[in-house]
Amino acid sequence: MVRMFKSALVTTALVLAGALPAAAQQGLVEVPINNSFSVNELNWDSALGKVEFAWAVLDIRGVTYVCGASSASTSFAHRKTKTVFRKGWVKVGNTKVLKDLSYFTRAPRNTDLGTVKARCKPLPGKAGAANDFLLGFDPVRVRL
Repeated sequence: MVRMFKSALVTTALVLAGALPAAAQQGLVEVPINNSFSVNELNWDSALGKVEFAWAVLDIRGVTYVCGASSASTSFAHRKTKTVFRKGWVKVGNTKVLKDLSYFTRAPRNTDLGTVKARCKPLPGKAGAANDFLLGFDPVRVRL
């Protein structure tokens, strides 16, 4: 089953002085999570836990970025977060414009996402000119 979540482009002015130097070299920046972010969760089951994540599509200094952070409720869910987010994608219309969301900040277990900085990656080319974005995940198989 493919999971999908919808967002609209949000224009915001953010101070990027706190961005990590190594991340900046890769085109990544970090921003505080605010009310522009959508908060969703992915559930394994009641025993294996869940992953809460916040994400947004933001216009930062004229460039469109997809930003996100996650926090898991159990050690199993925390260990599998990167595997799951590698299968994540963002679509504009019927086209996947960004694949592999494993760059999202992975906060310690049970962290309040409002206290975390989200890591952001720019969208390629003209993909950021759209108004509606769809975030989803392809099916993932993991070993228990």
